[in-house]
Amino acid sequence: MTKQEQRVLAAGFITLEDTLNGTEDALQHHSFEQALDQLRKTQHTIAGMRPETIDVAQAVFALEVSKPTIRAWARRGLMDIAGEHPMTLTFASVVALRRDLRRLRETAANEKRWQALLAAAADQRELAQPGAHEGLADALTGNTEPLTRT
Repeated sequence: MTKQEQRVLAAGFITLEDTLNGTEDALQHHSFEQALDQLRKTQHTIAGMRPETIDVAQAVFALEVSKPTIRAWARRGLMDIAGEHPMTLTFASVVALRRDLRRLRETAANEKRWQALLAAAADQRELAQPGAHEGLADALTGNTEPLTRT
């Protein structure tokens, strides 16, 4: 990294620090318009600092998956490949996929919770049936009889 690049990066971080502090101050004073303005400035600063491309190792960190998964997803078109040897990806496509993965992971987590709640509700309905508690107690103690076909 050249000295000029270091200066630009340092200036960007100083600006980010300022805008984040401004956002915090605005929120503490319930000035939501000012907070939004500060966040827009933060986004603008980040846009000027972010790289055009990132390597596979950086994508692994960002997406929390393995290198082979990153390469496979890129070859399938889930991310834009910027270079082949070594493979690099466009920063924007990795950020977009990260956002989509976060939504997907949240949806999957919510789906699992719903399935667990539905299963628990079904179990409660079954336990509410006449004789269910006695039958369960018999089953737990091993006091059962084999089913016979009629």
